[in-house]
Amino acid sequence: MPTVTLEPGMPQTIGEAFAHIGTVTAPTVMDIKVMCLIEAASKELYRATAANAENPAVADLLRTNGDEEFLHARRAAAVLKVLTGEDFTPPEADENPYLASGIFPIGELTPPALRKLAQTEFDGETLYEGWALSIGNAEAAALLRANGKEETDHGNRLLQAAALLESALEG
Repeated sequence: MPTVTLEPGMPQTIGEAFAHIGTVTAPTVMDIKVMCLIEAASKELYRATAANAENPAVADLLRTNGDEEFLHARRAAAVLKVLTGEDFTPPEADENPYLASGIFPIGELTPPALRKLAQTEFDGETLYEGWALSIGNAEAAALLRANGKEETDHGNRLLQAAALLESALEG
């Protein structure tokens, strides 16, 4: 049962949260909290996807992305601390309201699906850079940019996973 409570105005499901975050160009405190919850949840979504991988190298790439997603949640919490002085702890899976309906794979483990997911990760760098430019605080901007750089790393790992799956199909 989630112990983190969604505040009024916050998206109520993970799907709504992803859709909302994709429209934000200048984040509010609420938006950064939503991002923190999404990033924390994404650790588990990547792990669920990795659990379906028959190829151990693909599973490792997905788990690495998931581990970094939780690091992104910690950085988003640090942004909140810098901006507001408020502590906000990224929740583990059982405390995250965006995982209340369950943990599921991010998508299919096919080369096209992984390439599509890679593009969303690449778009994450653009999103974080926009947030960094709009935030008005150098320390917070640096934290956001660190997340953005790693979003590109995630995309590159997903492309690597897609290539591994393709070579297995061809072999």
